[in-house]
Amino acid sequence: MNKKTDNRSIIKTAEYGIIEFRSSLFKILATNFPLNLLLILGIWTFLPILYFLWKYLQVKTSKYILTNQRLILKTGIFWKQINFLELYRVSDIQVQRGLLYQIVDIFRSCLHQKPLLLGDIWIFSTDYSHSRIFLDTIPNSLGVAEKVRQATNDEKDFKRVLRRD
Repeated sequence: MNKKTDNRSIIKTAEYGIIEFRSSLFKILATNFPLNLLLILGIWTFLPILYFLWKYLQVKTSKYILTNQRLILKTGIFWKQINFLELYRVSDIQVQRGLLYQIVDIFRSCLHQKPLLLGDIWIFSTDYSHSRIFLDTIPNSLGVAEKVRQATNDEKDFKRVLRRD
């Protein structure tokens, strides 16, 4: 027997790495390419559909009621939430009509249809739980904001609320 081989079998050396390697994804992707492509396209079409369905349900289940004393907000898909804002607490109303809303109105005008006058309405109040209320994508937003403003002024006059500017 050779002395060198005997020494190796007797003496234990520290373990060290020789090479690190992984399986290649190429075979997995190449062999299942049609299935993977369908999955990718399916996810990219399925997720936006779910998102639009969720937004549709949010719009359909949200309702705003303006009375002569309050603004009532009913929202929620699976659980309903009803919020009340006393009109005498309203301090400011802001309407925002973005570029997209204006483009929609221009196209509707070109098609000889009545413009929607879409806009987002912000209502600022002195209410502790609802100091800012956002009403998203309201048709005839300027008209709705004017009705809220008029009802607010009428309620403040009725309750004799002092106005500070």
